Formats: sequence, C-alpha cells, structure tokens
Amino acid sequence: MDELTFRKLRESNYYSPTLTEVIINYDMMLEMVFHSMTIIEKGYDTVWDANVLNFIGKYFQEGIEYVEKLVRQNGIKIRMIVEATIENMDALDSLQYYDVRCLDDIKGNFGIFDNRAYMVCIFQKNSDKPDQTLWSNSKDLVDKQRVLFEKMWSMAVPLSVRKKELEYLKKMNSKKKITDFELLQSKIDSLIIGCKSKLIIFSSAKILCNILSKNDFEDYFPLLLRKGVIIKILIDREDSILIKYVSSINATNHYNKIQLTYSNKMIEFNESMIMSDDKNLLQAKYDSNNQLIAYFSTDKSNVLLQEILFEKHWNEVNSLNIINEN
Repeated sequence: MDELTFRKLRESNYYSPTLTEVIINYDMMLEMVFHSMTIIEKGYDTVWDANVLNFIGKYFQEGIEYVEKLVRQNGIKIRMIVEATIENMDALDSLQYYDVRCLDDIKGNFGIFDNRAYMVCIFQKNSDKPDQTLWSNSKDLVDKQRVLFEKMWSMAVPLSVRKKELEYLKKMNSKKKITDFELLQSKIDSLIIGCKSKLIIFSSAKILCNILSKNDFEDYFPLLLRKGVIIKILIDREDSILIKYVSSINATNHYNKIQLTYSNKMIEFNESMIMSDDKNLLQAKYDSNNQLIAYFSTDKSNVLLQEILFEKHWNEVNSLNIINEN
C-alpha cells in the first residue's frame, strides 16, 4: 500500500477506496491500528494466536495501555478470542477492559474493526514481529470473516471458566498420537476412502506432496468426486506438481471438481490437516527428528474449530487472488 492510498483511506475513515492488499510497512500497520481505535463506533473483534500474544507482550505494552484508555473513555466494546495457558494467564488477566473468551489449538489471527475492515498479521518463520499485514475493507470478505468470528465466539468459553479449568482440572486429551509410519499411511487411507460428503485439506505443500507420493490418491480422489464428495485443498505455496496432478483429475470429471487454491503471500504452513465429513481430523507434521507424526481426533469442537480456521484462510487467499487478477 502506498502513502497516497493510505492517506485516502485514513481521510475516509477506511471506507474508501475499497481494496484488499498486503501491507509490508510495519509503521503504517501500527498507525492504522492506533488511528482506527480512535474512530471506532461499534466495536472490535479479534482472534490472537501465540504469535500475536508474543508480539504484544514483547513490543506492544504501551499500545495495549493506550487502547484500554480509549475503551474507558469511549465505551468501545472489544471481544477477543485467545488460547489461554498457564504461562499466559497473568498477561490475559491484565486485560481489564476486554471481553475475553478462550479456545484451544488456535492457528492464525485476525481483527475486524466496526464490521468495516479486516486485518491479519502475517509472521514469517522465526520472526517475532509481523512482516506483512493483510488488510481489507471489502464488504464481502469482512462479512464472511465476521460470520466465522461469531461461530468461534459461540464455541469459546469465558476466560474465568478456562482459568478454573487450568487451576483445578487436568484436561483429558482426546487426540490419539500416531508415530508408526505404516499406521499413519493406513489411517490416511481409511480417512479418505471413507469420506462421504466433504473432504478438506489444509496443508504445507511439502508435506502433502510427500503424503500423496506414498498413497493411491490417483484412485481415491476420482472415486470421491463421482460420489459427489466436495473436495477443497488449500496449500501454502504454488506447487506445479500438485497443480498438474489436480488438473489431470479435474479434466476427467466434468461436474464435480477438486477445488485447489494457494497463496505465496501467506505464512508458510508447517503441518497438514485432513478433515472429513465434519467429524474426523488428522494433523500431521515433522518432529525435531524429521519424523512425520500425526494426531487423530474426533472431538466435535476441535474439528469445527479447524474447519472455521480453514474457511478463514480460504476466504483470505481467494480475496487476494481476485485482487491480483484484476
């Protein structure tokens, strides 16, 4: 975003011009956040993952105090969803003027300002500050992401409840860890073959290509398409082999096709998630020994949360791609 466009946005209180763009100027991003808080009318909804929490704690304490001052003065309503842990509970307790709710296993962040603008901080690997910011005042994108926020908000529990869980309960882990490679391959096979209505894959291109190379997906995917299964795949970068593979399958299926999209501007994703029929979730990633391990879960709230986060990223990437095409 250039300075002229930013000035026009600021003068119009971010109503015009309508755009979706990646901001690479860190100071511009901070100025936009601070100024938007001074003109807010309805409220601010936000989701913080571990990257944002670390950034806020390390660099943004004065900013938090400034925002809380504005909240007190102007009666601004701020709703925040965060993953609460024993380690960050003190920091969350200090947020006196935020309405805080908690969810586990949050990946990604975003904020919605007055239902008129949307922002995502993009952290590259090993960076403790956002390197880029996806910003949009497109009504279509803002409305879609607002719906997803409301779904997450309805699932989340108040901070006070989560605090009691951490203090008095040892929460049962509903995830099953899979370390045996042959068992992992078998689990992926059965998850894909047994899919009846919807298959979602949100993955590192590197991990997904590795998985595809060791399974008979050439047979699985066309069969699923013929059964009417909706298949959506979102990868973190352009991969010519994967794109060619999907295109060859789609060429022989005229009515139902695999939906594949990617963005080279989004953060590199370091795991692979496969979700089927709104009830099964498999998360695979490499450990410190470069061994592919996976967790399988049928917990409804966990599956739903990851589907919502997938939809969030899917909307962002598609919006960026539309802008880039125009």
